[in-house]
Amino acid sequence: MDINEIIKNYNAAKAAENAAKKEKEKLSALIINYAAGREFFTTDAYNVIIDVRTRTGIDTETLYKDFPDFKDVYGKTTTYNVITAKESAAAAKKSA
Repeated sequence: MDINEIIKNYNAAKAAENAAKKEKEKLSALIINYAAGREFFTTDAYNVIIDVRTRTGIDTETLYKDFPDFKDVYGKTTTYNVITAKESAAAAKKSA
């Protein structure tokens, strides 16, 4: 498999992941709507529990603005990769 095929497959997997996430969110909303406020319901095939959870985060933007030294003392830097691969104009002409 050459690098162009790897990138093409990566982009396809990324698009499929985004589409699956949107579909999951849509289906989740339908299930919650069907539950009509119930935390538990059953169907012929499933026992469904809707567990409402709350998460509290820290508004770091405001925290760092109000306490600028806080970031220097307690800040943690993480490194990660972001890959963006768009088809070149030459490749687009070939596939057209």
